[in-house]
Amino acid sequence: MNGGSINMQVDFMVLKGFIVKKNVLALSISIAVLALSTATTAQASSIAELQAELAALQQQVSLLKQAPAVDTQAQTTASDSAAVEYATSSDIDGIRADLENFKYDEARLRERNTAKTARDSTLYGVVQVRVQAQDEPTAAGNPAPNSVRRDSFDVPTALIGVRGNLFRDYKEGKNLDYQVSFAYAKRATAGGASDLNLADAFVRYNVLATTGGLEGDRINVTLGQQLIPFGLEAQAPEDLRPTIDVATTPAQLGLFSRQVGAIVRGDLKPYVDYSANYRAPLLEYAFGVFNGNGANKLDDNNGKDYIARAAFTLPVDYASVFRELKFGASYLKGTKNVTNAAGSSVLDGGGKRDRLGFDIYYNHAPYGATYEYIQGRTDWADANNQIREVKSEGHTLTLFYTFGDQFYNSIKSSAKFDDFWPKSIQPYYRYDSYDPNSGADVVGIAGRSVGEAIRHSLGLNIFFAQTTKFQLALTNTDYKTETAALKDFNEVKAQIQYAF
Repeated sequence: MNGGSINMQVDFMVLKGFIVKKNVLALSISIAVLALSTATTAQASSIAELQAELAALQQQVSLLKQAPAVDTQAQTTASDSAAVEYATSSDIDGIRADLENFKYDEARLRERNTAKTARDSTLYGVVQVRVQAQDEPTAAGNPAPNSVRRDSFDVPTALIGVRGNLFRDYKEGKNLDYQVSFAYAKRATAGGASDLNLADAFVRYNVLATTGGLEGDRINVTLGQQLIPFGLEAQAPEDLRPTIDVATTPAQLGLFSRQVGAIVRGDLKPYVDYSANYRAPLLEYAFGVFNGNGANKLDDNNGKDYIARAAFTLPVDYASVFRELKFGASYLKGTKNVTNAAGSSVLDGGGKRDRLGFDIYYNHAPYGATYEYIQGRTDWADANNQIREVKSEGHTLTLFYTFGDQFYNSIKSSAKFDDFWPKSIQPYYRYDSYDPNSGADVVGIAGRSVGEAIRHSLGLNIFFAQTTKFQLALTNTDYKTETAALKDFNEVKAQIQYAF
């Protein structure tokens, strides 16, 4: 009986397991059928959606085919506008920070690396570097006993200055300008040190309006230490003098020396050719008063020197062969202290120091010529301390011809790079005579009874950049009366001059 019960339990368990498996199988089949049905439904739905999208696209294509032509550029602009990205607050803050850093760097660089001034200013200068050789003993080109032959290197000129504007009149151009400069001056002896002395120091006011173009008359007043308006070469600044050696007569008569005073300069009725940037006043004039004792010195007497100059230019067209033909006359009425022969005491505080000059200027490129005659009447004391008037006079003639275009006004006004300047070559000849005492009856005055000399010079100026030139000169000096200290000599000089 127990065995039968056991068998019945086994059969029941088997039957139960079979029923469970059958139910599981049925459930699995139901799930599979349900999944298949869902997938089929989803697939049908996706196909329906795709068919709807395809129909919409076909409708848009049909509309585009029926629509008129559309501007492609407008579409591109609209597309670009749609693609614009707006800056965020972080982006704006970053730009502000970069801008502040840039402003700080620029301010720091300007403070450390830039020379500053309270008014408009321009730095300028002139430097000359020279080498020379001569065949007879002289001292710096001037007669001197027991001197030695000079074959040497030299720096005859080194000048630096500042010029600018103190008051700018924007309405009429009646500006107040200034200029100050210092010049190197070497000592006469080999052991002496050089000096840096004041050269120009003046203010200049334009009395008439300067904004009316080239056709207006001009007047200005200059007060201070300056070059004086006498002749041609004496009133030219260092960088514009035509030859290596300056003319002898104005140098010996003290006309190159700067003076302290007030000078009025002006011109009238200019002829103007705007096509060539040409302006030629019919009349140029200058007059003034100054101490007469030279540069950087107190006045040594109660007298003043008076000066007047007038220059007349032929009123011709720019194309005329007489263009730039000018006649000028200058007169200086001055006083000086006349000392005894030893120079220890003053014999007369109102001695004569008069200068008279006549000049002709012709510059019709490529041809050019200048002539200048100067006469001086000066009181001196002879060996017996008697005051004598000494008459000095000299002639300077310069002829030149220029190959190249650098000095044509049309070239000067044309647009070009700063250092692209037409090269010009200018050969010249100069005749230079000076007689310190043209009166044969005056003797016994040191340096005034002998020394008449004539100099012939052949030279070459080669102009490179606007401010740079190379100069070469061969000079023969012939004394009327040769002595042991005054011998005829030949000299060759080469010089580089640059300005800035």
